[in-house]
Amino acid sequence: MLNTNSLANAHEQLASLGQANVEKAMRLSNIVLSTAERFASLNMELGKKILDQNVETVKALTEAKDPKKLAEISTNLAQPAVDNSLNAARSLYDAAVLTQNEVQSFVEEQLLEFNKQLCANLDKIAKTNPAGEPAINAIKNVLTSATAAYDSVAKTAKKVSTELAEAGVAAAANSAKAAGEVVSQATKQAAPAAKK
Repeated sequence: MLNTNSLANAHEQLASLGQANVEKAMRLSNIVLSTAERFASLNMELGKKILDQNVETVKALTEAKDPKKLAEISTNLAQPAVDNSLNAARSLYDAAVLTQNEVQSFVEEQLLEFNKQLCANLDKIAKTNPAGEPAINAIKNVLTSATAAYDSVAKTAKKVSTELAEAGVAAAANSAKAAGEVVSQATKQAAPAAKK
């Protein structure tokens, strides 16, 4: 038969567990909402920039009086458009990395907390059953080794993925700049022909 203290203790543990899970859910929800807010803000900024640039482009094109002026406008518009696209991609990449880091940090904290609780429970078992202490110590050693291996792999994976992504962004930027220069050169060469 359960005594009143055991029942109260169990109720207290359940309430504490429930509260901890609610706090975890709220934290994860805040990460998701801040990510959505970040992407919405970037989207709004990008939309505003594109609209402003389109207004300026249309205005410049309607004010052009001859083919030479049209060629100059085309040349002047190519590189800023490429740069703006790269800046937008970089901003989205940075926001995604920030979100990934927040989620990874959350998961790592949960893993560490789980490991700590598991070790505490193993210690309780060892106190009630001293004969099983060597086996429990072996389990704790495996758990410690697995945690260390996870940390090492996670750090390496994060470093490699960051370096690869940054290399990809840099390569895309270089390719886009080269393409912008080719377009500018082609436009400049076409301008004298259009004048004739």
